[in-house]
Amino acid sequence: MIIDKIAYSSNDVKRLLDHVKCGKYILMSSSAVYENISADTDESAFIAEEHPLKWCERSDADYGEVKRQAECALVQRYPEQQYAAVRYPVVIGANDYTKRLLFYAENIKNGTPMMIDDMDSRLSFIHENDAGSFLAHLAETDVTGAVNGCSEGDISIREIIGYCEEKLGRKAVITSDGTPAPYNGYPAYATLNTDKAKQTGFKFSDVNEKVYETLDHYIRNGL
Repeated sequence: MIIDKIAYSSNDVKRLLDHVKCGKYILMSSSAVYENISADTDESAFIAEEHPLKWCERSDADYGEVKRQAECALVQRYPEQQYAAVRYPVVIGANDYTKRLLFYAENIKNGTPMMIDDMDSRLSFIHENDAGSFLAHLAETDVTGAVNGCSEGDISIREIIGYCEEKLGRKAVITSDGTPAPYNGYPAYATLNTDKAKQTGFKFSDVNEKVYETLDHYIRNGL
């Protein structure tokens, strides 16, 4: 059994699977493989067997494409390998080094203008605890192929900002020339269907609860 959290590209997968054998290979992929993500996107929105395989490194293309190529390498070069490709959205939690969710609370606290392109865009997230627990859960199941994973439900940027405003007692400054927000560029709905994951018996946390819990952690610790 191998759980691979660091394969970003087709060459990364090749470097590993050319030299090791395992009963099951679990690849941490990404919902970024979905080029046209919309509401309730399921695994059929990207079929790695049908996408042209290119051998590449992480720096050779955008994040979504190199993750597509990692999946392509897995299924096209190693068709006999039992695998699961886990497609997560943005991971949140106290240990999130990207600090994308922190951006909103921090800028509201400081009164820093933000540029947000769609306040009502609804997004899926996954909490870091769920992200780790689901990988471990898959190691004990016979589910194979691509599988989405995310916290239950979705949440809008407006709801995130409203919660921060209430907790901090300050209004967000939103202007067209402000600092671009991390979740800009998403469509009106960028949410995942997790029916396949839930059929394995796994229960994901509620997204609102986990987003607000993470924001509370940032605020308690002085941002």
